[in-house]
Amino acid sequence: MAAVQAGVSMNTASTRNTICLPLEVLDTFGCGCVVVDAAGGLVHATPGVAAWLGADDDAGLHARLLEGTHDMSAGRRVRITRSALPDGGALFRVEDITAQVRARVLRDDALRAMSHDLRSPLGAVLTLAESAADGTLPATTETFGQIARSAELALARADAVLRLLRADAADPARFEAVDLTQIAAEAADECWQAARSRDVKIVVDIGDPDAEALVIGDGDLLRGALTKLLQNAVMHGPRDAAVTLGIDDDGDAWTIAVRDTGAGPDALARSVLLDAEPAGRPRGLGLAFVRRVCDGHGIGITCSRDEAGSEIRLTVPKAAAT
Repeated sequence: MAAVQAGVSMNTASTRNTICLPLEVLDTFGCGCVVVDAAGGLVHATPGVAAWLGADDDAGLHARLLEGTHDMSAGRRVRITRSALPDGGALFRVEDITAQVRARVLRDDALRAMSHDLRSPLGAVLTLAESAADGTLPATTETFGQIARSAELALARADAVLRLLRADAADPARFEAVDLTQIAAEAADECWQAARSRDVKIVVDIGDPDAEALVIGDGDLLRGALTKLLQNAVMHGPRDAAVTLGIDDDGDAWTIAVRDTGAGPDALARSVLLDAEPAGRPRGLGLAFVRRVCDGHGIGITCSRDEAGSEIRLTVPKAAAT
């Protein structure tokens, strides 16, 4: 897909001036760009756009240049728009909108949770309080304990919704350098009580304990996502077992692996973590939060399972060296 033209002439409606751009400038636009000539011949395609569209060659790429939104392999969703060029050719803009689609789906889940999932515990609080006040129920420790448990459930569900919305609103411009080893230690500490209740041992395995695993991101969101993955492994894996949280240097990225000896996420949970859209409505918002944090930080996720147990692996881009 070599460039065969020195530049592309584009007419802007706002200024009515003709601008000539070197083709290489298109490669810096942050999306895929494909230029075809008046005869439909391929002039230029930015790196990676063929993979986005699942094309193996020029002919396959050209056949996929259809305006609109399309579902591709591996759960990817792209949007293609076409702009006419003065010489009769066309410029196709190819955007990977998978993360945007997921953000919309997760926002919808959050709003459903806010309107539905909070109704039950809050209704219980109101009913119990009114019953204790009018004498229908005795004002005993047991009654007030039920009120407290319902209130705690409502707060937990509200907190999950707010965490999801905060992840969705995260601004990369405000990210800063954070150390994954410190975040891993804090996540393990937050899961200590749950692990103790199930006789589970959390093992933090750092490849190089003396090195800082620096990444650019929101430390609170990253800690929350890692804590949720650990909590899932502790609470849904076998009792009296070990959960390992490992961090390793993988060249341009750090890998974080949460391993346990259980069966791992089921099909629905895996779809929440891996697919463009979940296979069904998630049972909770925890894994949706993890996925949104990963999308916002450019973190890759994989799930695997073998005879020894299951593993969720995150690939986190390293902070640029200064």
